[in-house]
Amino acid sequence: MNKVLATLDTAFDRLLIVLNYISVIVIFLTALWIFGDVVGRYFLNRPIPGTTELIKTGILAIVFLGIAYTLRRKAHIRTTIILKRLPPSVALWCQAFGSLVGAAIFVLVCIYGWEAAVKAWAVHEFEGVQLRVPTYPSRFIMVLGSALMVIQYLMHMAADIRAALRGSKGEAS
Repeated sequence: MNKVLATLDTAFDRLLIVLNYISVIVIFLTALWIFGDVVGRYFLNRPIPGTTELIKTGILAIVFLGIAYTLRRKAHIRTTIILKRLPPSVALWCQAFGSLVGAAIFVLVCIYGWEAAVKAWAVHEFEGVQLRVPTYPSRFIMVLGSALMVIQYLMHMAADIRAALRGSKGEAS
C-alpha cells in the first residue's frame, strides 16, 4: 500500500512540475507579447489587437497552473509569528486546520468554477472585440488548478495530522 501511495505521490509531483513549467512558459510568452504590444503602440503607433484579452487568459494560466506546485514546495508567503510560539503539536494541528480551510475554499472554487466553465463551453462564450478569445479554456484551467490545490491541501493536512499524532504519542511515552 505504501508503495502505491509513493508512486501516486511521485506522479502527482511530476504533474505539478509539468504544469509549473507550462506556467513559466506562459509568463515568458506573456512578457514577449506585452513587449511587442508596447513597441507597436509607442514606436509604430500600431498596438497588437486583442492584447488585453490574451493577457487576461495568460494571467489565469500563470496563477492556476503554478499555484499547487508553489503550495507543494511550501513556497507561499506565510506569517508564522503565532505558530512559532505554540508547542510543536499544537502548531501542527493549527496547520492541519488551516489546510482544511484552504481545501474547503478551493472546493468551492472548483464547484462554482466548473459550472461557469461548462456554461462558457456550452454557449461558446468569447471575450473581446478586436480578437475573440474563448473563455472556457481559462475557466477550465482555474478548475484544474483549484482541484490540484484541494489535493495538495489534503496531503499537507494528512501529513500534519500524522506528525501531530506521532509527536503526541512520543510525548506521552
